[in-house]
Amino acid sequence: MLRDKDKILLCELANTRDLTRFLHRSLEHFTEWGKELNGYSDLELLTSEITASPTLHSLTLQQHMNLEYMNLYVFADCEGNSVIVAHAQEHPEIQLDIQHFLDEVTACVEIWRDKGRCELTGIKAGGYCVSYLAERLDMEATVFAVPTTEELPGRVRNLVAEHDPVGDWLEKVIFVKQQTEETDLEEAYFKILEFDLEGNAVPSIQSDYSKFVSWFYHTVGTVRPEVWHIFFGENKEEEPILDYGLYSLFLKMDGLTEESVGRSIEKVVRYAEQQLEKNRSSLESEFSHIEVDQIKEFIRECGERLTNQAVDIVYGVYRSVETILAGTALFAMNKNTITVMPVMESFNARTGELLDREIVFITNTIEQEFQKYMDNMLMFPEISL
Repeated sequence: MLRDKDKILLCELANTRDLTRFLHRSLEHFTEWGKELNGYSDLELLTSEITASPTLHSLTLQQHMNLEYMNLYVFADCEGNSVIVAHAQEHPEIQLDIQHFLDEVTACVEIWRDKGRCELTGIKAGGYCVSYLAERLDMEATVFAVPTTEELPGRVRNLVAEHDPVGDWLEKVIFVKQQTEETDLEEAYFKILEFDLEGNAVPSIQSDYSKFVSWFYHTVGTVRPEVWHIFFGENKEEEPILDYGLYSLFLKMDGLTEESVGRSIEKVVRYAEQQLEKNRSSLESEFSHIEVDQIKEFIRECGERLTNQAVDIVYGVYRSVETILAGTALFAMNKNTITVMPVMESFNARTGELLDREIVFITNTIEQEFQKYMDNMLMFPEISL
């Protein structure tokens, strides 16, 4: 059985270019592969790690499947024991079609599973697909750095570095101690994780940094577009907020200053006031269609509805600003250009006052509309001779 370190090394190997030229060649002679491999920044370190693993020496690259957005590699020993690695092609336009992937690879995996012990592994999107494959074939899988915005299916161990953002579904996540405090998203993952002398991942707990980043990525998609545009301007050709990549978000957050944030806060408060005013403006037309015997019930329902809508407006605006400023603190934490806490405390106080004032406005508005309605009901029609 392969160690955790062996599996991540195979995942990294699958990330190299032109691996298919080594079909039916043994990893025991990986130093010879290194002379032909290219396009991998840490090839020398990867070579030393693979050649230092006696378990990997018995494996040969036996099969390769080139799918639309995925490569599947099968490494096996002479007894038919195998490890299957799924590697996703990183391309922004590719949309993962899990069902199509499963239909294409299931027969291949079943053949190797019948020959001997078979293990599944993959990293990031490849690991995500492998988890569904494990569920379909009732197998176990070890995956690495798979985001958990939903619960992964199957019997899966998801090994994630302690400082990595991950998501809300942590039941199958095993946090692994990192070799350094820093997290470089472009770094080879086997250089980030820490393994013991037996090659097993050293368990840890999720760091506060990971929790914070996970919260930010989970929340950024709920930011009101109008608030986002107040802070960063409106670009018709821009992708939806939820689709922003890490680099794109960094560029936007990094461009904020103390002055621009202050101006944006003022605009956001005015925007919230305008939305609350629109919330009350529908009262007059609604009153014109109410019968006298329904007026008491209408006032109660209308008051509750307007109050709830006002709370939703203010709360949504507040959370949007909170998320943007949290992202600013996250991406510029070493520059200290914006003191986020005082800004948020001031904004919290202003939104609280705004909501309290709005509830008074709603009460007064309903009373005024009710009185106007009753006055109109008591007026005598004009008589013309």
